[in-house]
Amino acid sequence: MATPHHETFVSDEPFTGLKLELNNELEVVETATTRKVLQAKAPHKQYLLGQPRVRLDGAGQHHDRTKDHLLAYLRKLHKTDRLDAILPFMRYIFVQTPLHNHIMPLHHQKAHAREIVVNEYPGLHLLWYYERIFIKPVPVYCYTRAFWDYIRDADEDVRKAALGFMRSYYHLIQFEIDFEEACKRGLIPKKRTGGPYPTWEEWCDFIEPFGHISDAEVNRRFHYGELRLSRINRTAMLFKASLAYHHIYPQWGSFLAHILAPVITIFAVCSVVLNSMQVSLAALDMGAFNQDNGWPAFVSASIYFPVIVIILIAIVLLVSSLGILAMGVGDFVRANTIRKEKKQGNMDHNKWSHGMVLA
Repeated sequence: MATPHHETFVSDEPFTGLKLELNNELEVVETATTRKVLQAKAPHKQYLLGQPRVRLDGAGQHHDRTKDHLLAYLRKLHKTDRLDAILPFMRYIFVQTPLHNHIMPLHHQKAHAREIVVNEYPGLHLLWYYERIFIKPVPVYCYTRAFWDYIRDADEDVRKAALGFMRSYYHLIQFEIDFEEACKRGLIPKKRTGGPYPTWEEWCDFIEPFGHISDAEVNRRFHYGELRLSRINRTAMLFKASLAYHHIYPQWGSFLAHILAPVITIFAVCSVVLNSMQVSLAALDMGAFNQDNGWPAFVSASIYFPVIVIILIAIVLLVSSLGILAMGVGDFVRANTIRKEKKQGNMDHNKWSHGMVLA
């Protein structure tokens, strides 16, 4: 039986480098006039591993880092600035728990009927939306010591985003069954083009240093684990004047249907209540003029049955509202407690479970 590759409690330690290098096709060259330069060891393969469109010829030669095409690509592939800007407002809408190991293993996603969607956009990594979850695959250059040496000198923000991303995989792949599923779906790259995948033991040795990284070394997004896209979309709408953070169905019809659904539900409930009130009032008028004639039993039923319907609707709404409020307050208190404990440095990472409000 497969066992987890990490201990129950993981202490926070600064990232000092890879324990095991799975690919050594890149190297860092020191220059006297510019910062460190990332190059391929093979002269005829001067491109970023896994991405031949990004050339390494002269990468890092620019004094102006905004003109460095390699850095521009790495920023696009790793940084999550837009999501980072939204996360501070999450606490105002029954917040997502700010815990980086709030991540279910890959095999357990199926237990929640979630389809795994492989996507390279960094801002969607570990965001879930009802029956799907987006996961960004590991780039093969992360296997090399040269990349981590280069990015530490080139761009600290990209380094933090990349470290947080790799730390998420420490929690995402906890068992051998997770590892096999990740290889099958292309989430874990081969050690080199046309070569084999790493073994389970090699992967454990490679990923182990990332499991000890503290929140201080990663960007804001990876202070959290899995995030709910529906909640992030609401936050973007309320606090960022944006229709959504990410449209699953980028069509006006789908967007309006999603937005208007609760409005239509409220309208339907109000219509039932108003119709019930009209029936009761009409029955009262009929009863006042037909005390000795007609159908007294039917008139009485017409008076009281709508009242019972109104009371039942009120009870259902009250119980539902109180239940949602209780779960929301529980999530809110839990999130604030975790924030305080993290600031004090005495956080037990395994103490807290997932929040209760699911949508």
